Amino acid sequence: MSQPAFDSETENYMFDVIKSGWWSQGKITKQFEKNLSEYFPSNAVVVNNGTSAITAALLAHGIKPGDKVVVPDYTFIATCSAAKIIGAEILVADVDPNTLNVKPQSIEKLVKENDVKAVMVVDMAGLPVDLEPIIELSKRYKFVLIEDAAQAIGSEYKNKKIGSFEHTATFSFTVAKIITTIEGGCITTGNKEILEKLFQLRNFGRSGDGQYVHILNSVNFRFNDIQAALGIKQLEKIDNFITRRIEIAKMYEENIENVTFQHIPDYTTIHSHMLFFVFAKNNEMKEKYLNFLQQNGVDARLPYLPIHRQPCNPELASSKCPGADEIFEKAFTLPIYNNMTIDECKLVIDTCNKVEN
Repeated sequence: MSQPAFDSETENYMFDVIKSGWWSQGKITKQFEKNLSEYFPSNAVVVNNGTSAITAALLAHGIKPGDKVVVPDYTFIATCSAAKIIGAEILVADVDPNTLNVKPQSIEKLVKENDVKAVMVVDMAGLPVDLEPIIELSKRYKFVLIEDAAQAIGSEYKNKKIGSFEHTATFSFTVAKIITTIEGGCITTGNKEILEKLFQLRNFGRSGDGQYVHILNSVNFRFNDIQAALGIKQLEKIDNFITRRIEIAKMYEENIENVTFQHIPDYTTIHSHMLFFVFAKNNEMKEKYLNFLQQNGVDARLPYLPIHRQPCNPELASSKCPGADEIFEKAFTLPIYNNMTIDECKLVIDTCNKVEN
């Protein structure tokens, strides 16, 4: 489905860090944060994984047990589970089955009817959510907006990078993402007070004065310098990674027959294509595609099960989210990764086109 890109320059740089004897969070981590902050541009805090990034963001904004938090019904489970671990009550908002992203009108209905403390939106597969109407809703209804951009580093909304806006956004650097640190994540924010809390939360709630004084109750979300070295080298290559993914996505869209693809709205300047979704005509055809592709060596995969249908969320089972259900019934994903070759792409295309022929 996805493969990390790795070269000798990166290997040597990581080995230099290992030989230095300082492996835990230190100056290389600070350098990675500086590079990320300049890239977005925003204030970046790196943590040990993307789920920790969401959890820390929620805690920094004061979300506590019993608070109502809206999440899209179609997302990876971490968007929901991070809030539930804190003790928040989850409300699911339906998504547009064409873009896979949450619909602003679904959010507005929920915040009108409930005392919502936070809304999390997701840039599914790397496609930016329509931010402007949601930012306007956050101002009107006074809720915290957190953007789960785990899949969207490098994507742009109206010529602005995801992560460069004032509100808090979270990213993941696990192996399947655009850039990887094996495991890892980061949070961006334009709010200096939230930034300070994030630095404290990352390190057991500890103050930044070097003393064992703990301002907040927290755990260990720290990063390390070995992974930061990998991240620095990955970030240097991010433009090339995204260019290749866009090329692969274009080849898929222009050459695979009898299916449809994720709709890319005009407000999207760059779609980083962390995942590539394909829509069959119906569930029967989806299963036919999956079985045929997998039997012929193509790592096609099922989509996420909607949040309200997950066994860990029985309290959400009665939620009505037809957009999310439609995605699950019809969609599957095709391989796409930074060092994918044109020949590998053609193999996927040819195999797809044999299914209905």
